[in-house]
Amino acid sequence: MPPTQHDTLFAELRRLQLLTEEAASRAAAAVRPEASAANQLPRLLVEAGLTRFQAAVAVAGQASRLVFGPYILLDKLGEGGMGIVYRARHARLGRVDALKVLRTDKVASRTVAKRFLREIQLTSSLEHPHVVRAYDAGTVGSQLYLATELVDGIDLSSLVQNAGPLSVADACLVVYQAAMALRHVNEKGLIHRDLKPSNLIRDRVTGAVKILDLGLSGFNRAVADPGQGATLTRDGVLLGTPDYMAPEQVQNPHRVDIRADLYSLGSTFYFLLTGRPPYEGTPVEKMYKHGYAPPPTLALPNGAQPPAGLTDILDRLMAKKPEERFPTPQALIDALLALRPGANSGTLHRSITVATPPPFDTLTGGQFDHLLSNRGSTLDTPRPKGATRSADGGVSHRWLLFAVLALLFGAGFLATAVYFSTRR
Repeated sequence: MPPTQHDTLFAELRRLQLLTEEAASRAAAAVRPEASAANQLPRLLVEAGLTRFQAAVAVAGQASRLVFGPYILLDKLGEGGMGIVYRARHARLGRVDALKVLRTDKVASRTVAKRFLREIQLTSSLEHPHVVRAYDAGTVGSQLYLATELVDGIDLSSLVQNAGPLSVADACLVVYQAAMALRHVNEKGLIHRDLKPSNLIRDRVTGAVKILDLGLSGFNRAVADPGQGATLTRDGVLLGTPDYMAPEQVQNPHRVDIRADLYSLGSTFYFLLTGRPPYEGTPVEKMYKHGYAPPPTLALPNGAQPPAGLTDILDRLMAKKPEERFPTPQALIDALLALRPGANSGTLHRSITVATPPPFDTLTGGQFDHLLSNRGSTLDTPRPKGATRSADGGVSHRWLLFAVLALLFGAGFLATAVYFSTRR
């Protein structure tokens, strides 16, 4: 690259305010005319303050692409069917967000754009430690963008693919935290419609799991033709993901409620425990099996026997009929809390009435593992030998009756002994 082109590049970076005057001048002075531009320019630009991603884009002569509306693109985080996700800094606020730029072929009309922006207004009202916050949305030219909280972490799909299935304890903790998020979503009158492992991200620092892409799930719903009640958007994108989709969502995605999200969470639960989705086959075969095949038997990879209560929870989450599932996220939370040693009806009652998560929401997977260790059922405390369990999970009333009769018999015997001793 001739020196004049170097000058043009640095002038462009100054104009875009990607480099300060001082940094650009220092980098320009360090350029050696005899050296290859491809070898020295990226290094000089990084030393001047650009990221490696920004330097590569700038050297390619596309520095203007690094400014997207009110954002400065810093890094490319990923790319999918809906668009590209960047780490981006808001130029005025200085806040670093996750910026999803939607593909233009996914946004066919101005009406769709308006619906999408309205959905973002709704989801931006969500304020919960297990929901990724939507900050901003808008258009730049013909492109829609969504800016959300940036979480330094890994999604659960990648985590399981890289490290294998989670332990029973860790999977329970993930599902518990996701249920807490769904409870908040449900209270706001919203539905996710695309809950899956890749839409759950675990913070590397805190370990908290958060739900992603609530706004985009609303966007998918808006793109669909409501007059047809079809499961496909106008551009052929399925409303949801076949591996985790509730049966009723296949039939009519516009008439589902929070129980469809709970079904998807159950399918996600199965994936976290086994490392594979509940059903195999083509997308059509998977959707058919979700509707008509029995829930798969839970077989843990290490051959361990899953706690009976856990199997019951999973079966109920993945019931084919919505009315046979947990009616609300709170009901699922109660069932998970009942797996803890020492849990009782008072504990469950408190979990309903308090506004904040129970204290064990902050536990790590290892601590939750201790809570579930050596437990083959949902019983709260060890039972006396030979004791039976009543339908509500408590120790049978027969044992209480036996104890009362024994006490009365003992008292009678003592009274008789006292009576005859006084007669002597």
